[in-house]
Amino acid sequence: MRLLKEATITKIGSAVEKGIAADRAGVAALDLLIADGFDKVTDFISPKSKSKGSTCKPDEWTALKAAVTTGFTATNQALLLKPTKTLTEEQKLAKRYWQQQLGARIGDFGKQLAKRLNIDSDDGAGSNNRPLEQRVRDNLNDVVKVCGAAEEATFNVTEMQKIVKSALALLA
Repeated sequence: MRLLKEATITKIGSAVEKGIAADRAGVAALDLLIADGFDKVTDFISPKSKSKGSTCKPDEWTALKAAVTTGFTATNQALLLKPTKTLTEEQKLAKRYWQQQLGARIGDFGKQLAKRLNIDSDDGAGSNNRPLEQRVRDNLNDVVKVCGAAEEATFNVTEMQKIVKSALALLA
């Protein structure tokens, strides 16, 4: 019979804890992306992609890339800014890797959104089967979206969106 060593148990616990924290952070970030209008899966596809039907404009894509890059180390951020022609072969490989990571991380948000939309539209997993936190988050995102599309209102739409976004931040 194999037994787990204490160091292994500790490392597994730490990995699970960090994974749960990362999942929560990803959900909170996606909520804010949706509140900011990135509410279609195709919003997370590069506008340079010819076959996938991107709805993301070049300046929006640049903003997404810049936001994701803030999660990289300062060294990797600097590497991404350097002209490729000035790099050594090793640096070029590293830059390519981090460029791929950048696209993959943006794609992860698209996958999260697709998963969320499928859950919401799935007959067996309606709103009552989602956790309370998720239902509140989705409803707050709907308020932001409705306010953003409102042409006439009897209240300050901008202030309402600001307050609802603050409520979304509380769920993070």
